[in-house]
Amino acid sequence: MPTVFGRFAVSPLGPQLSVDAGGLLLTTNAAASGVARIARSDVAISSGTRGVEFTFWGDDSLAAVIGITAQSAPVNQDVTYAGIGWRLRLGEVATPAGIVASGLPLADKGDIVGIRVQVGTPNTFTLYLNGAQVWTGTFALAAPLVFAVRLATTQAGGLSCAVNAGQWQARSPAAAAGWPAGALPASSTRLADLDYLSAGTDAPAHARYEGVILDGITTVADLGFWPWGGDMPANASGASCRVVDADGALDGFAAEDLRGMPVRVRVGTDDGAVAAATDVARFVLDRVEVEGESAKTLVLRDAHDDLDQPLARGVFLPNLPALAWKSIPVVIGAVASVPGLPTNTDGTSIYLAGRPLASVSVVMDRGDIMEAGTFQVAPNAQQLEMYSPPVGPVVADVSSIGAGPAPATLVQALTAIFGAIGKAAWSSADAAAIDAATGYAGVGYYDGDGRTVREALAAILPSYGAWWWQDSDGTLRFSRIIAPEAYAGAPAFDLDRADTVDDVVSLPDTAPNLTRRMAYRPNALALSPSDLVTDLVELPQARRDELTGLWRGQVYAAGPLAARYAHADSADPFVSCFWRQQDAQAEIDRVVAIYAVPRALYHWRVSDPDFAPKPGQVGRITHPRFGLAAGKKVLVRGVARNPATGDVTLTLWG
Repeated sequence: MPTVFGRFAVSPLGPQLSVDAGGLLLTTNAAASGVARIARSDVAISSGTRGVEFTFWGDDSLAAVIGITAQSAPVNQDVTYAGIGWRLRLGEVATPAGIVASGLPLADKGDIVGIRVQVGTPNTFTLYLNGAQVWTGTFALAAPLVFAVRLATTQAGGLSCAVNAGQWQARSPAAAAGWPAGALPASSTRLADLDYLSAGTDAPAHARYEGVILDGITTVADLGFWPWGGDMPANASGASCRVVDADGALDGFAAEDLRGMPVRVRVGTDDGAVAAATDVARFVLDRVEVEGESAKTLVLRDAHDDLDQPLARGVFLPNLPALAWKSIPVVIGAVASVPGLPTNTDGTSIYLAGRPLASVSVVMDRGDIMEAGTFQVAPNAQQLEMYSPPVGPVVADVSSIGAGPAPATLVQALTAIFGAIGKAAWSSADAAAIDAATGYAGVGYYDGDGRTVREALAAILPSYGAWWWQDSDGTLRFSRIIAPEAYAGAPAFDLDRADTVDDVVSLPDTAPNLTRRMAYRPNALALSPSDLVTDLVELPQARRDELTGLWRGQVYAAGPLAARYAHADSADPFVSCFWRQQDAQAEIDRVVAIYAVPRALYHWRVSDPDFAPKPGQVGRITHPRFGLAAGKKVLVRGVARNPATGDVTLTLWG
């Protein structure tokens, strides 16, 4: 189910207050220093743990109160008229009964302040300043509850407030809890392929499972490899199952918007306990397709909706009008030509990245390298301070890892990506194995457009010839496409014609996207010729070409290719995220060597409930036709498996 966070309500609204930016921004439209007024959330809550964060800016002092009050409270009164409020400038907590706490650290403009409530009898309130807890206490306040803010200013727009509705990364448990409009149902819907009651030892005991699933559930997982062409798999896995619901037990379920509801799939015996069942996969519900009064199809997707969150966990606030609400740039590894974003009128303060940089190796104004003493890196290691206004545009070669600038290994890149969304369910061991197998120094990635985590993965992993998939426990795994015949380990399976339950289908791998060329060191901002200085001595033509291109360089693989891949000779380069030329050269040489022989796909269907191959595994197949009589090593490109029926359809490549 989509989560919608509370924002400031346009109505009701206290006097001299103005709500803008779709409820994200609160300010005053007139001097408002002696009148009580509040803005409140458009969402009221009645249960659970909820929280919210704010930040303030403006020319006036921080005369503001944040808090939580009853939904029925008037908006022409203070927060503390019918609720609990934190007086930020005074360091006090007050209720209708008076001051209940004092001596709290004083907040300042630019700080992140938060309040969290655990609804109960009484309610428990906790206050946070820049992520640190500064107070907690209880107060009886009848639900439904809304968050509220009071502003006092000497002029219109003298003080502004932004509420965190997901546009920046939570600094405290307050915003981590969120202030959602709705929550997933507390009760679970339990389905099975036959009517079933859980055992007395299960939790919960004697829970009913509706026996409506027809023919089990089919799970699907595929790998992507850029030479194969077509759309790369967007999800780590997926599944579908058909249910027959003649009595309408699921009518209410189908009528609700339950997108994102967690789904756990297990397989067990009809006389066994749920606790003894084996995990098959974890998903979330994508949609329910209603086919008629009785038939419905449940369509599931991977349990990684967080991959669709923005990688940039913050935005510029309106105190920087030219950048207001734009995503704060993200730098991972070594990145060329990162654009400098001016934060003042003369361009002497320039923003580069949302996290401290480990190195700023080269700074260029109109392509001309700036000399030492004309700028300095700001103490926060995120900005440049120019000693005189630049002509612009200003770009820089930077790294989040170290001097050089140093690229990020795959482990480092994925750690930064998943760290941005607080994700733990991924295999760092897989990434470390790819780093060890390749020996590549690593990559660089820049996002200034609010791209998602999923898009960042899709940009970085193909450089290594790798892709992601979901294991049965929900963990995100990573596998690299290799030439199966080069695999020296024991095969994961050994299948022959007797193991199939259907015709084997063999198709040629035409590798429509294969190329001999690989670009490396992409520019975060490709300058136009008019952006550059005109002096060809200061800026030679070769350097101009580097700065105005989408990448700084490209390499060529001269190895032999099978005749069917002749199109690779004239194909455009594949754009990698590698920083070093030698890494790009090694990878494109490897890919071309893979296609020195014609490759093929094999669709192989097996019936075995215990057979559970995984993407990226290498096995062996034997068949009297298709050149397989002597056996052949193949890599698992895709798996469609129904654990209930034992039906397994493999897409094999070799």
